[in-house]
Amino acid sequence: MASFSMNNNSVKIHGTGIAKPTRLLVVSDAHLSLDDERGIPNQENSRRMAAAYPQAFANFTQMLSERKTDAYDYLLMLGDMVSFPSAKGVETIMELAEKTGLPYAYTAGNHDWHFEGLPGTEIKLRREWTAKRLAPLYQGRNPLCYSIELNGLNLVMMDTSACEILPEQQAFWRRQVEKGLPTIVFGHIPFWVPGRDVGFSVGHPDWNASTDGNWKIEQRLRWPESGHNQTTMDFHKEVFGADNLLGIVAGHIHGQSVDFYRGKFQVVVQYGVTGGFLEMTID
Repeated sequence: MASFSMNNNSVKIHGTGIAKPTRLLVVSDAHLSLDDERGIPNQENSRRMAAAYPQAFANFTQMLSERKTDAYDYLLMLGDMVSFPSAKGVETIMELAEKTGLPYAYTAGNHDWHFEGLPGTEIKLRREWTAKRLAPLYQGRNPLCYSIELNGLNLVMMDTSACEILPEQQAFWRRQVEKGLPTIVFGHIPFWVPGRDVGFSVGHPDWNASTDGNWKIEQRLRWPESGHNQTTMDFHKEVFGADNLLGIVAGHIHGQSVDFYRGKFQVVVQYGVTGGFLEMTID
């Protein structure tokens, strides 16, 4: 990466050697809470998040309507696009994405597949509700990990929504590195970089039961005292150690940020609830 610049919510990356300039529209954390009669069986599980962001739909749809979508090559959605996995919410996100006329890619956030209070681990609940509700958003792709090659760039969509990385995802990443293409990783929960708190959970050495402050309010299992599995810790090192990685783009934090670690950038996207978004230009 020859240079990186960021003004407000616009990122420009120069000197990557790709075929032609590429512009990406990146959104995250829209937290739409739309529902209908199909959601009645899970009303108790969706009640808290259904009331959390009443302004989300108006702000997010206004933002999309104001974008000149023919100026972009791709729309990337980085999770928590809905506040719980209602059929109506997922259908609406698909309709909004298709209305832009852009090809689009999606990876899940921790709320997209989570009905609060249902039993099971996050890995189990993610698998269950991906199959029941989120699957159409992937357009036949592997929900855990897939890549898009665009103008000589490799855009890797990696599900980080459960904080843990599975061996299948690590093996997939190693295949992406072997391509040798300039690569950007997109996921929901950001990676740990020194100086960041446990909200940057993926690979954070202090993420464990004692630092998991939201498990009660989110009505889910508490994170284990042992912290991350070894696969996640190894994956963190491998990603930041990859020569062809340009950087990482994530959401989850509900506030824009930028960090540099081992010569790679990590940008967290503005909060979609308020109409936030990120524009990326790579040339």
